[in-house]
Amino acid sequence: MIKAYAKSDVGKTRDINEDSFYITKDQFSDIQLFILADGMGGCNAGDVASKLAITCSKRYIENNIKDIPKDKESIIQLIRKQYRIC
Repeated sequence: MIKAYAKSDVGKTRDINEDSFYITKDQFSDIQLFILADGMGGCNAGDVASKLAITCSKRYIENNIKDIPKDKESIIQLIRKQYRIC
């Protein structure tokens, strides 16, 4: 079993941490996702952008993973394709 935790720090320059992360909650799920999105501190709505990136990525991967072979290269190509679409 894998235990995963995420921690993000606001750093020394910013007042707000705009990073987002997602870890699959159900350890028995068919798909285990570990996603991190940098909030691009200093840009307007960086926190909104990082949350949207997490939501889009999670949804796209979950909806399309069943249609591809489960090898490393196919999964990498699926993720790359998602960023061309989103």
